Amino acid sequence: MTNPAHDIQTTTSPGALEVFAIARATRLVSVIRAAETAAALEAARAVIRGGIALIEVTYSVPDAPAVMRQLVAEKPPGVVIGAGTVLTARDAALALDAGARFLIAPNVSTAVAGAARDAGVFYCPGAYTTNEILHAMDMGAHLVKVYPVGVAGGPDYIKVIRDPLPKIPMLAAGGTNLDNIVPFYAAGCIACGIGGALADPALAAAGRFAEIESRARAYVARAATFAPTVTTPR
Repeated sequence: MTNPAHDIQTTTSPGALEVFAIARATRLVSVIRAAETAAALEAARAVIRGGIALIEVTYSVPDAPAVMRQLVAEKPPGVVIGAGTVLTARDAALALDAGARFLIAPNVSTAVAGAARDAGVFYCPGAYTTNEILHAMDMGAHLVKVYPVGVAGGPDYIKVIRDPLPKIPMLAAGGTNLDNIVPFYAAGCIACGIGGALADPALAAAGRFAEIESRARAYVARAATFAPTVTTPR
């Protein structure tokens, strides 16, 4: 299948461009959720050991900014820490102060979009319909999180909406797993956000971090199998 071109906002800052480039190259964002701060930190470390570069620490984690700050301080080169479920300007400010380099949300918020723009960081809001996706781009999205497309529409939905929106970069999220990431890439998503199918909060609570690391390695290997078809203009 042809993999269409994907554009990014022309006024994007260098930092946001770097995050976009990593997302496009690695095709994976690990979503960290856990009931306890320590479990979230260890789950993120396991995912990083497994080879995933983009780590999204969500605000469902207790004291999420503290987890972000610790990960930023210790991360190896090439790994980027960001914030997820960023719903308010305060969430954005605390995440940015902790060193987050991208903001992801399940919705589009004027306040969060403004905070990302002012800080020059990568912004990936959630949307589902074509109208919502276009609104997200108008608000300054660098990448649109199509959510929850893993359980509502799947790759076929992406194929349909890419016809009228061929240049908008999309992240599949919400129900994505090891079996459907490549179909999502083939449908036109530049990356997939992986939550419970990777860093399962139940595994983190049970201290099964080796299993989380193993899952991360499996996702990296599976993503590497995708080779987009590029059409040459006649």
